Amino acid sequence: MAKNISQSKVKKHMVCFSYAAYAKILINHLKSTDIPIERGLSDAELASIEATFSFTFPPDLRYILQEGLPVGPGFPNWRASSAQQLNVILNLPALGLFKQVSEGSLWCPSWGPRPGRGGVNTGLEKVKAMLRKAPVLVPVYRNCYIPCKPNLAGNPVFYIDSESARVLGFDVTGFFREFGMAHAPAWAPKEARMVEFWSDVAARGETRGWWRGKLGGGCLDEVCWRLREGGWKEEEVREMMMMDGCGGEMESGNQVIGRVGLLSLVLLRGGWTREDVVYSLGLHDQTEVVDENVTFIVILPSSLN
Repeated sequence: MAKNISQSKVKKHMVCFSYAAYAKILINHLKSTDIPIERGLSDAELASIEATFSFTFPPDLRYILQEGLPVGPGFPNWRASSAQQLNVILNLPALGLFKQVSEGSLWCPSWGPRPGRGGVNTGLEKVKAMLRKAPVLVPVYRNCYIPCKPNLAGNPVFYIDSESARVLGFDVTGFFREFGMAHAPAWAPKEARMVEFWSDVAARGETRGWWRGKLGGGCLDEVCWRLREGGWKEEEVREMMMMDGCGGEMESGNQVIGRVGLLSLVLLRGGWTREDVVYSLGLHDQTEVVDENVTFIVILPSSLN
């Protein structure tokens, strides 16, 4: 009896996995869905690409590309595309970030204080400097990229365009499952690994609320972060920012004014100073919002006037 108990204690459930085996299954599945697949990249071809563009393929993506090279619409053709074409694809995430930063819709707290009005160029230069040190994003499919560092299997796949940034898959297996291209194996990660620079960008992109793309969205993103940093709980932030039940499109500028006006009063009654509210929400001259003896104005962008 004691012997049986001892044996049961040392038993372990082992999960045996292989990225090479997954790559073979994935490529066969892509072929079955009529996605064009060419012969896999050779070691020499992979080395040439890495030397040309100064990055190293992460091991899991490398296994896939060696097993077969998807060349259907949306997939980068590492063999036939010119260096110029591949450079354009590699630079798209940076261009998307620059657009978001220049429009004021993206700024991460880890980057330091957000530049004030007229400081767009300063902000862009700061982001460019950080990008030079950040891991290169290697294109996987359309606007979906995987960081080359850390040079380990299991890096998350990010979706980045000119309007948003988010984690789309905890690794390449999760990404292909998300797009319905293959099932994720049992050993797929359950959370995303932290990646220098890009994880902060994605985290900021995933916290935007109903104001996304509207009314000084970057300022309202800043409010969310300032509330969290000030000790407010996540559910309190969501309630104050009216992030629940506001998934639809705003129908008019007046509705936006109403929401921002209500948010302004909530912040004032929550202890914010008039100066903090005016600065954070970009309030100025047009529509009055009154709370006892405090009066200030909501200004709308021309697109909503």
